[in-house]
Amino acid sequence: MARGELIRKLFKYYKMKNNSEFEKVALEVIAEEEQKNNHQLAKDLMRILEGTNGSTSTFTVGPDAGNLPQDREKHMPLVDIRKPDRIFPDIVLDQDHAEIIQKIMVEYRKAEVLNIHGLNPSNKILFCGPPGCGKTICTEIIAHELGIPLLYTRFDSIVSSYLGETSANLRKIFDFAASGRWVVMFDEFDAIGKARNDQNEHGELKRVVNSFLQMLDSFKSSSLVIAATNHEQLLDPALWRRFDEIVFFPMPTLKQIKDLLLLRLKNFPYELEISNLASGLIGMSYADVERICLDAIKSAIIGNQDKVTQATFDLALKNHKSRLSIAKTAYRKKSKDK
Repeated sequence: MARGELIRKLFKYYKMKNNSEFEKVALEVIAEEEQKNNHQLAKDLMRILEGTNGSTSTFTVGPDAGNLPQDREKHMPLVDIRKPDRIFPDIVLDQDHAEIIQKIMVEYRKAEVLNIHGLNPSNKILFCGPPGCGKTICTEIIAHELGIPLLYTRFDSIVSSYLGETSANLRKIFDFAASGRWVVMFDEFDAIGKARNDQNEHGELKRVVNSFLQMLDSFKSSSLVIAATNHEQLLDPALWRRFDEIVFFPMPTLKQIKDLLLLRLKNFPYELEISNLASGLIGMSYADVERICLDAIKSAIIGNQDKVTQATFDLALKNHKSRLSIAKTAYRKKSKDK
């Protein structure tokens, strides 16, 4: 989109007091400055934007962002630009994981010092483990703490039916990421990173893996690439060697479930025995526990209760178990149909 048109939109939405659209256009301006290698200006603009609005929403730049890479088949953007708002207190991590995340960020901040000594920061990271255990949230935290935008890849656009087009789309993303400073997230990474010796996969996907390996090897940029998968066992063996850091996010322990319950319930009164609750939630993910807490709080508010009671929490737990059962049944049926 032309610079003049972006400025017109900024003034228009400011006058209309349309904060959502104003922030979308502002993010486009920041993206444009990143592409021009005006990194400090882009960082300053992002900080100003975050400081002028108390909203904690994540905003996504829409398809009208003319400078975003697009696929040839559907003319859809291959990435979304997001302004993450997650911070470390939003997540429960054990000391080992917290230290690894901090190490990644410290190396990134000290990149110039490392370069002087002929070393590079860890900028190719693989997050793996069960769903709902913190991979996406940690990526958002890293982007927020470093003060740089999150470039979220869209596999619904990347994967193409045209021969060779998926690899071409990946090349567009890497070229775009190399033009600025981003945290680039490849979520559900196994969609393009499956083992090449898998007899069930066709030749095109194997060529995509080859292309991705080459792009990752040749990627020299101040951007940080984070790939995340729930199915690390499906990944091609060669991919593991390409990542500087590999972090496995396991299911929460009893202590971590207790800590998460306290964290998610702290802003609303409750009359619950946390230790007993935690024991009944073993085997659930962080996302499961968080959803149950939020559902219980919403039920209490809607029911004009002044606190979350055991009955309210039990109902939220029952509803969530029902939801999980439906999902498992649907998955088994899908697997059987194959």
